[in-house]
Amino acid sequence: MLPISSKDIVPFTPRLDFLATLRDLLSKAESDKARADFQAMIDAVQAEIDAAPQPVYRLAVPSHLQRAAFRRDLLATGATYAGDKALYAALRADIEAISPDNLAEALEIIDAVEAVGKPADADPELRDRYTEIARIARGLGGRYAGVEGDFEYYLSVAPFIACRHFLMGWEGVKEAAGTDAPFIRRGNLTTDETLGHLDENEIRAVGFKILNLMQPTKAAEKNSASPSRSASSRTLSPTAKKKRPTARRGTSSASATSATPA
Repeated sequence: MLPISSKDIVPFTPRLDFLATLRDLLSKAESDKARADFQAMIDAVQAEIDAAPQPVYRLAVPSHLQRAAFRRDLLATGATYAGDKALYAALRADIEAISPDNLAEALEIIDAVEAVGKPADADPELRDRYTEIARIARGLGGRYAGVEGDFEYYLSVAPFIACRHFLMGWEGVKEAAGTDAPFIRRGNLTTDETLGHLDENEIRAVGFKILNLMQPTKAAEKNSASPSRSASSRTLSPTAKKKRPTARRGTSSASATSATPA
């Protein structure tokens, strides 16, 4: 199979893509409960697909110049994200600022999560410990809350801007009355009125698919000189699993209990 080029148009059906993802997760599940849960989700999504025709979206594969134009328009909205490294650094700084009794332990947990990539990639116990640390830091309203807020805004805006630039057409999208929804591009952009026919979940699904198409292929990644993760990163110690990080009383007037859990 030839590699995808910027001249290609990729058909995309969100529910079929989600079904493929669930099947992949099912094949990697390690417990009977996980396998049963994934199978139940697969059955529900398959029933949804069988019940009604699914829309097909035609997506352009962005060229270098097109990606640059997308980034320019995204930046104009104020949507920026410094990256996971900045998020973890902000979390460490906020936790160090309140100097909890188990500061070293909390930093070890943050390091361990960063070492595996993202909280979702960590084992459940480590992920729960990290979520508690993040909740405390978020409630302080400091650097971490700001970087995390930037990230959430980016995740809301980036898919919409991606659809503006690279959604080239569709089949099976209906208006409220049941008629085919018109698709209009103007000035090389899909109009906001056109995108208004899609709900937020559909825009996010299509937009994130487009963002994935912007990423380099695995072959390109192998040829790049991207730095490896530092081998000196600390790993979670056995003692870090035994108690939750707690801020020392009286060190901050901010409330960490009213924040939304990560």
